[in-house]
Amino acid sequence: MIRPPRIPAMLVALAPLLATVACSGTTDPGANVRVILTASSQASGAPALSASDEDRDGAEVLRRLDAANVTFSSLMARNTDGELVDLGIDLPHTVDVIGLLKGDEVTLPAGALPAGDYDQLVVVMTELELVFVNGGEIAVTPPGGGWTSIVRVTPFTVVEGEELTIALNLRLGRAFREASGSFRFFPDFEGHHRDD
Repeated sequence: MIRPPRIPAMLVALAPLLATVACSGTTDPGANVRVILTASSQASGAPALSASDEDRDGAEVLRRLDAANVTFSSLMARNTDGELVDLGIDLPHTVDVIGLLKGDEVTLPAGALPAGDYDQLVVVMTELELVFVNGGEIAVTPPGGGWTSIVRVTPFTVVEGEELTIALNLRLGRAFREASGSFRFFPDFEGHHRDD
């Protein structure tokens, strides 16, 4: 007589182990992190009445733009040990930064960081499409692997199980330049965490 294999009994015996392995991949030990993008038209500390040539050039480019679609491809935080930790945000994500200038805020997809102390963010953007009020469009090519902005933020602590909001304010007043019909992008952010 041939005995059937004892697979059901084996599965019952292994069920607790399989459940532990499956759950370990879905449990996130880090805290939830939200990143909100905002914008200002003027660089921090630049007096409005004595605007530099760069400020005036940037303001002129901004007046000609209907949209500036920037693709965010990477966001990392530096902990106080000097290690860069990926925020685990679902990127790339494209944002019209001209919309930010009009007062809009954009929340990037939720991410997570391990518990700990952080003092800096690194933002990488890989694509820029300018849409002009006259209907023209230009794709601006980034240098190397993209535009990288190192953002000093007020030091913040991530506590496991608690949500944290980080605001990144893009200084648009000096972000765009034009020379001989060629456009360049110089992203500069201010960053701080919000106590919700």
